[in-house]
Amino acid sequence: MIVGGGLAGLSAARSLTVQGVPTLLLEASADVGGRVATDEVDGFLLDRGFQVLLDSYPEAQRALDFAALELRPFAPGAIVRRGGRLGRVGDPWRDPIAGVRSLLSGVFTPADALRMIRLRHDCMLAVERGAVSSDATAARALADRGFSERAVEGFFRPFFGGVFLDAQLSSPKHWFEFLFAMFAQGRATLPATGMRAIPRQLAAGLPAGTVRVSSEVTVVRAGRVELASGESFAPRAVIVAADARHLAALVPASRAPAWSGCVTLYYAAQSSPLDEPILMLNGDANSGPVNHVCVPSDVARGYAPAGAHLVSATVIGSPAEDDAGLDRAARAQLAGWFGAEAVRGWRLLRASRVSYALPRVPAGQTPDRAVRLEAGLYACGDHLETPSINGALRSGRRAAEVLLADWSSPSIAPG
Repeated sequence: MIVGGGLAGLSAARSLTVQGVPTLLLEASADVGGRVATDEVDGFLLDRGFQVLLDSYPEAQRALDFAALELRPFAPGAIVRRGGRLGRVGDPWRDPIAGVRSLLSGVFTPADALRMIRLRHDCMLAVERGAVSSDATAARALADRGFSERAVEGFFRPFFGGVFLDAQLSSPKHWFEFLFAMFAQGRATLPATGMRAIPRQLAAGLPAGTVRVSSEVTVVRAGRVELASGESFAPRAVIVAADARHLAALVPASRAPAWSGCVTLYYAAQSSPLDEPILMLNGDANSGPVNHVCVPSDVARGYAPAGAHLVSATVIGSPAEDDAGLDRAARAQLAGWFGAEAVRGWRLLRASRVSYALPRVPAGQTPDRAVRLEAGLYACGDHLETPSINGALRSGRRAAEVLLADWSSPSIAPG
């Protein structure tokens, strides 16, 4: 039995099913996906917080049918707003001309360009060899490599700060290196019908009757699962695939991590302020609350109804301002980017607040990768790997593999 229908739980169910092991997955909410979800508002598709799928993720390649998801890619690189001017950062390995333009963007020095070449090489080599944990943070790693202040503040901090949801870049060096390699090798993408398509595809691949939604679990023990409805089960084994907060509530001995959050302001617009599928970064940290902007409907047209566009503006953290106050501050900032008249015509669809978006893994502290809590009781989730889609999928697969290995070992398997 699996408790939790997020990506980790669905991945565990998929792995067990492939091995011919029937299972039942219980999900408390009305749909699968957990934090990977999409809401429909007035014909627009609003992912819960800014999310993308990197098509270079090894676990995504293993578990997902990319063609069926109809993945739509972002353009590589980014536009950077810094010091009142716009600069474009490109990928010289995909587009040499874009690489030359990056040197003219005002973000990188010529020495930074050489450091970037070395960083790319080292990150890809680190992924090939396997991550080595250290006390270094992403910020420390960049400083040790000698990147200029304008490169860090103009590109690395808003770009990877938006990925980590951590403007201080305090995430572990090995996690930064892995992500840098993934961006170098692949593309950031959106499914044509929103991020919800990912968990729905995983669920659709399971045998009928495997998934039960609207089934809140209140008690979990080895050999015992109870629902809020009063129904109970006595499964041979249980994998708890709830996120770290709910795992700690269901299994008190588990550790509850700190979390990173964000607020994504979604606007309906008559025209796109970017007119291309690219990310625009705030290279001036104190210029306003918005860290980055994109237009999802420029990436995947189905994110907005015909004749309209969807603008996404993401704020890192959990600001105290209410939605109206945050909207005013964001509009004031973005009026300087796109013009007051254009921004004035945008209609706020929703301020998507996700306080528990990513579990935080401080540098020097590796995730608690042990998935066996006791005989017959297991756990999985991105908090046990890396805070990402890749981490969630890998953790679910690994939990299933450990369970199956235990069943083949009479000294460990539950009776």
